[in-house]
Amino acid sequence: MDTSKMYSTLLRCQLWTIAIFCLASCSRDKWDIDPNQVDLGREFRVRTFYKDIRNLPKSDSTAIEKLIRVYGEFWVDYSENILKLGPFNDVATAAELRLFLNHESTVETLAAIDTTSGSNAKIAEISLELENGFKRFHAFLPSEPVPDVILMTSGFNFTIYPREEYLAIGLEWFIGHEHPILDKLPPEMFPQYRKLRMHPDLITANALRGWMLVNFQNRGYTGRMLAEDILYWGKVLWLTKRCLPELHDHLLLDWTPTELEWAKANEESIWIELQPSDVIFETNRTIYNKWLTEGPFTRAGSIPQESPDKLGIWMGWNIVEDYMEVNPKTTIEELFADREPSNFLRTYRP
Repeated sequence: MDTSKMYSTLLRCQLWTIAIFCLASCSRDKWDIDPNQVDLGREFRVRTFYKDIRNLPKSDSTAIEKLIRVYGEFWVDYSENILKLGPFNDVATAAELRLFLNHESTVETLAAIDTTSGSNAKIAEISLELENGFKRFHAFLPSEPVPDVILMTSGFNFTIYPREEYLAIGLEWFIGHEHPILDKLPPEMFPQYRKLRMHPDLITANALRGWMLVNFQNRGYTGRMLAEDILYWGKVLWLTKRCLPELHDHLLLDWTPTELEWAKANEESIWIELQPSDVIFETNRTIYNKWLTEGPFTRAGSIPQESPDKLGIWMGWNIVEDYMEVNPKTTIEELFADREPSNFLRTYRP
């Protein structure tokens, strides 16, 4: 074989290999993170507080000492803010905790948790999902805190209780909408649409989304108008999706697949209702909350009753997705720092 032709052929093959490699590298999504390759620098902990408090020492003073030593700031919040039992370091608070745990409704609730949202299989599942989610979060933002996860019963007071150092989850909110214990809850506080969302599969999405909403709220968010609210929600959902890429989109909104399909099919009509300046730049929260609040449907403008709720939040997510697609070099820090709605609205294409 002619030597010059052989070298020419080899060179072409090498160039093609380089081109294919570069194309693959350039096309790879920079937000695609393998959590198995991420080191948090410490153990990721999911702590079963709802089990631990059923095995307290018999002495109230010893119980208080243990709760303070083992659970620290979370015990402060749990005793004083979540259940409002009393001062965290008061011996009488331990006695109040025992009364709560021995109450008939709490006994029934804990039994329900043990077989649903707090079963060993479900805990293993959500532990892995949240660990992988926070590993991706750490890869994106290594200077941000990564909390411990604490599984609790909150007396139906809090679905999620997020702090910088911990993320507490009220497991009774996820025992499944068909569980008979829900029939004992007051219907005015627990309407049917809310009960339908008390599903164990919603734990991970609610937990990570709720923690991020609190974690980023001081990054310039003021809530001065509807546009800022929907864009803040949109940024949080955009980031939550990057941390939980395997999760179905409808779960991030507490919707069913059918509700998401309705929103997609009617996106242009929703935008027509939302885009007028007196709507999207509304500053009266009482008025614009109709686009954001939970309910059987979105009670805003001419949106029909067959719609899902929180359509403003879904639209904010779409707007941010379009913005990040048009501006792929934008960092997460820059995304949350940008508070000018027009920068996002001009890139949106319903």
